[in-house]
Amino acid sequence: MGKNRQERKKKVYEFFIKYQRPEEFAKDPLKYYNADRVKEYAESKALMRIQEGITKRCVELVQAVPPSLFLDLGAGCGFSSLYLKIKGFRTVGMDINRIFLSYYSLFETNPIQGDLREFTWRPNSVDFIISISAVQWLLAEDDELLRKRYLYRLSHFCASALKPQGKLVFQFFPKSNEAMMELGHTFLETNAFEGNFVIDNPDNPKKRRIFLLLTRK
Repeated sequence: MGKNRQERKKKVYEFFIKYQRPEEFAKDPLKYYNADRVKEYAESKALMRIQEGITKRCVELVQAVPPSLFLDLGAGCGFSSLYLKIKGFRTVGMDINRIFLSYYSLFETNPIQGDLREFTWRPNSVDFIISISAVQWLLAEDDELLRKRYLYRLSHFCASALKPQGKLVFQFFPKSNEAMMELGHTFLETNAFEGNFVIDNPDNPKKRRIFLLLTRK
């Protein structure tokens, strides 16, 4: 990869967070993303462009070829799912918030309401799992036991749902190096995955993109 897209295994990253993020002060995405906020989010052309760009990068990382099946966790109003659908992939978009799932006509992405913290799926049935800007809501849980339980359930859910050699890619915004590592370690501790983080623009905190890229053994 080029200088701006490198895999870094042991580097400790510094995080400069100027403003408190929604997951830190709101905690509950159902309370934060009310009808007004969903409308503002869903109608933002800037957010749509950003998320489509991140989704395109995720597809590159997992080297997906249509018509593979993507499960989009924390799909929101469907920016990623719709992009994948347009590119010829089969998609299922899952989000905890029914308002998000009903904002646009998302029937082609097979939307389902579900919680990242507790969900089941038919085993060995998904080619790829993608999640963009969602998993940090779990990492923001202050109660350590609860946070570890949520991450444990998510990691085992993904391990069960993916086909052997299937891949997952999570783009997320950790607030610290420790939070980033906690997510990676939880998934690797299942002994079901191999892989690491991919960091785009690693030395530029404003443009840095962090991806957890794993392959199901």
